[in-house]
Amino acid sequence: FTKRCRPSSLTAVISALSEEKKEAVRQIGFGGLLHLKLTSVPMTMFSQLLFAFRSVEYFEVSETEKFRLTEDDICDVFGLPNGGYDLELLVTGLASSSSSDGESLKSLWRERYNIISSKDPIPLSAVKTKLLSNGLTDEEFKLTFVLFAMSSFLAPASGAVVDLRLLSALNWCKYVLEELVIGVREAVRGAKYVR
Repeated sequence: FTKRCRPSSLTAVISALSEEKKEAVRQIGFGGLLHLKLTSVPMTMFSQLLFAFRSVEYFEVSETEKFRLTEDDICDVFGLPNGGYDLELLVTGLASSSSSDGESLKSLWRERYNIISSKDPIPLSAVKTKLLSNGLTDEEFKLTFVLFAMSSFLAPASGAVVDLRLLSALNWCKYVLEELVIGVREAVRGAKYVR
């Protein structure tokens, strides 16, 4: 299988950020990512983690030791906002309340990147270019940073549609943990691409 997680993309962007932009990242609760040094996820480590991930509940470290992965662990490792609104509820609510709300939000993001077809994804390279440009307002930069961090590293291919103006009020740790579990399940089932 092929993993979609590209930590080198995120670390490259982080190293290129000005101190002012790094402060904006801290303001939205994503400051823990500024210390990220990981540039790749070795396939051997990835395979071992998949093998050890015995259920949604825990990693099996040895025959006698089990490690339960929680939202708090995600917070400790990545320093993301933990607690707050459930991102999945907002995504589901958007989809169920009115599909036009979800579609208009997707359309808004696609317009920002000059994507015409509703089926075409926003290229990560375009997000990176926009993120490193000086033409973004503080709010646009924060939204774009979260989009890039999620797409390149934390939850690649999740496809979530949410109004990112709620950035620091969302439980990003729970969301990343849930996406990790989905990715592990896909890998165990033999999916070609793994989140």
